[in-house]
Amino acid sequence: MAIHYIPDDDMGKLMWFKSFDHWLQAHGAGHGISPAQIVELSARAADFNTAMVAHERAQAAAKAATVEKNGARTAIVTLGRKYVRVLQADLSMTDTERAAAGLTVPDRIPTPTDPEAISAIKPPLLLLDFRIRHQVTIHWGPNPGNERRNARPNGTRGCEIQFARGGVPADEALWTPLKLDTRSPLIHHINDIQPTTYAYRARYISIDMEYGPFGDHATCTVSV
Repeated sequence: MAIHYIPDDDMGKLMWFKSFDHWLQAHGAGHGISPAQIVELSARAADFNTAMVAHERAQAAAKAATVEKNGARTAIVTLGRKYVRVLQADLSMTDTERAAAGLTVPDRIPTPTDPEAISAIKPPLLLLDFRIRHQVTIHWGPNPGNERRNARPNGTRGCEIQFARGGVPADEALWTPLKLDTRSPLIHHINDIQPTTYAYRARYISIDMEYGPFGDHATCTVSV
């Protein structure tokens, strides 16, 4: 198995060549290395050392400059926000002046919402966790398997969860609203005295309380 005698990192290389240069100057001539070759390696080792020192100094300067830049940025942002708060609270400020100053101009005209927009949003997916007796944890959303990446779609107020005891019913009227939930997951507590199958379905509700379509249902059998 080959051994890489020259270290991988720059500092390790520098220390290795310094040691190798010292050894060559003392013993290289006796092992076929000419004086010119020894001088050449010594010069290259010195160049490497000089470059390493310059690099370290440049890195230290860059770090110091970054700290200084970040501090100056924090100071100006803090001061700017302070003055903006004063201006935005000034009743004499007009929207024209706000726009000219680059400030946020309030939306004076409410934007009408499209009642059909909720229908264009993909229905929530369901993932049921029924490992705990008498309980079903209902994860809902675009990515119910990962709650960290499962934010509600923009334009939705929440999600309506419905359930049906005994599995998916043939009659729509047998679906029972469980809750309008605003954040996944939702826990459904079950009081059956024997294992029972439950079906669930969900749909988003818009800010204006318009209902979207139901997604695919999910079923599980709850233990007791």
